[in-house]
Amino acid sequence: MFGIAEFKKQVQQSLRQMELQITELKKSEADIRSQNARLTQVVKNLGRKLVMRLPISVESLEKGLNYDLIFPDEIETWRRAISNSIILDIRPAHEYARGSISGSVNIPLDQISMKLDTIKREQAILLVCDNGIKSVSATELLHSKGYFFTYVLKGGMSLLKADETPIDRPESMPLDRSEVLPRAVAQ
Repeated sequence: MFGIAEFKKQVQQSLRQMELQITELKKSEADIRSQNARLTQVVKNLGRKLVMRLPISVESLEKGLNYDLIFPDEIETWRRAISNSIILDIRPAHEYARGSISGSVNIPLDQISMKLDTIKREQAILLVCDNGIKSVSATELLHSKGYFFTYVLKGGMSLLKADETPIDRPESMPLDRSEVLPRAVAQ
């Protein structure tokens, strides 16, 4: 009887190990499916950009990002390369009024969802914020809504200002905040 009990115990232990292995395999399978879906999306976006002859960032490809990075010194080249583009400054209106990229449009990050109808899905969008972090969040939102041609200004306006690239600066900053908001909203 002792041999049967020991055998039963070994079988149960082996079954538990197999169950753990199956659980790990299922988790690995889910991870692989998720990675596959992400890679499929990256390849689709890359294909769309190639067909439309849009610039592609090697750094973004290497990192598997769903947006491309544009450095401050590449802004003018990017504009010339893409005829159907928009530079979208997502900083608050008061920050936008302090200085912005010439020809940019200001829609603060918290208002993008409400103003998506003003942006065409096939338009290339260069997102600008203070340091690039909020622009990345905005690309996630835009991608979820079907906007696939997104670019992020690497380092944002802080890197742009340090780079001495020309930006629009009002000659005198209005003291009344209500004077600042119409400029941002009108664009």
